[in-house]
Amino acid sequence: MNTNYTNVVKKIILQKPADRDLFFNKRKNRLQYIFESCEFTSRKIPTIHVVGTKGKGSTSTFLANILKEANYTTGLFTSPHLHKIPERIKVNLEDISENLFTNAFDTFVTKINEEKLATLGGNSFFETLMILALIHFKNNNVTFQIFEAGIGGTHDSTNFIPNKIATLITNISLDHQNILGNTLEEIANDKAGAISENSVTISAPQEKNVNKIISEINTSKQSVLKKFNSDIKIIKRKTSRTSQSFVLETNNETYNLTSYMLGPHQVENAGLAILAAEEIIKKGYKISKENIENGIKNTSWPGRLQVIKKNQTKYYVDGAHNSYSIKQLIKSLKELDSGIKYKTIFGATSGHSYKKMLDEISKVSDTLLLVKSRHPKAVSIKDFKNKTKTTDAKIIEFASVEKAIKYTKNKNDTFLVTGSLSVAAEALESLNNITPELYPYL
Repeated sequence: MNTNYTNVVKKIILQKPADRDLFFNKRKNRLQYIFESCEFTSRKIPTIHVVGTKGKGSTSTFLANILKEANYTTGLFTSPHLHKIPERIKVNLEDISENLFTNAFDTFVTKINEEKLATLGGNSFFETLMILALIHFKNNNVTFQIFEAGIGGTHDSTNFIPNKIATLITNISLDHQNILGNTLEEIANDKAGAISENSVTISAPQEKNVNKIISEINTSKQSVLKKFNSDIKIIKRKTSRTSQSFVLETNNETYNLTSYMLGPHQVENAGLAILAAEEIIKKGYKISKENIENGIKNTSWPGRLQVIKKNQTKYYVDGAHNSYSIKQLIKSLKELDSGIKYKTIFGATSGHSYKKMLDEISKVSDTLLLVKSRHPKAVSIKDFKNKTKTTDAKIIEFASVEKAIKYTKNKNDTFLVTGSLSVAAEALESLNNITPELYPYL
């Protein structure tokens, strides 16, 4: 590993705003200063902004693949990463190299006056990575850039990136209540705050109250609203254990699609990407029907209902981390392996409704393998056990995800790995011999 890169990562991870109130209150001014200093406003790159609770990464990657098929150089920014930070920043779906990551950081440091930045609230881990992505995309002269929001919409740093041509809103559900609000309506208000003036909004199927909020905010911004099940519809769908085929119809075209991304929710995510592609076509860019169909087919996104077979042992690895996504996961599993009871490796991070998740998981599991991931906010096994007193499932404790995976190897059984993206990541590392970035200084 590049030493300079390691030092840069350490610096970015450890940086925290000295005054969080100042950081949030001055966000608009701070980002305007950074954007001007780094000359991001000199060339207006068409930007697609993706917000929502679940499905942001999949939707963004579907669209990035479509644009790649159409031979457009496309920047993609997602979060969090599975194994290494550079996964978050891609051009044409290739991770930024450690050297280019370091170079982008050096550019940022040389362009910015630290004292001035401090008066505007300073740095944060997420915001710095977003800036490095913008630098990398500028250096690569991308035609389009796709930005996945971190948390929320209204106050997320990605919401201040200029020249948004479309805002994609994936499914909104209860998550990060300590930050976004205690009700679905409060969370929807924050997410929908990403809608831009005189732009296009594309929304996944939502709860009735959420639809109302999105519609009202969209109208106030004088934007065009497109919806799944209205502007794009499922004509038919067929599933297998390794893929799904489906036909989606818009007002302009009928698409015959195949995807190796499993689950009905991925059909919705693909639909949002297709509607975004059609909006890009309206701007005068050439994207063929074949580009769209191939882009959907060629998309993969690790840790999202990923199937792994090791001899006689089968794993479904999914980063579902709230009760809604767990329900969607179970719905998808019933299509793949109907009626079976899973042995589930489960871990979670604080701030998520792990009691509700465990209740849902217990319905399809005869054994719970409770783990604590490396994540600094990982929930303790003691807390899990306090929440599982009513389950009939057998409970086994493991000090790490790695030890749980080691226990399961060479067993003629089917295991579900879920509860958080960090648990999914650590399982994939153990199963596929992936070396992650470790941060001993945290």
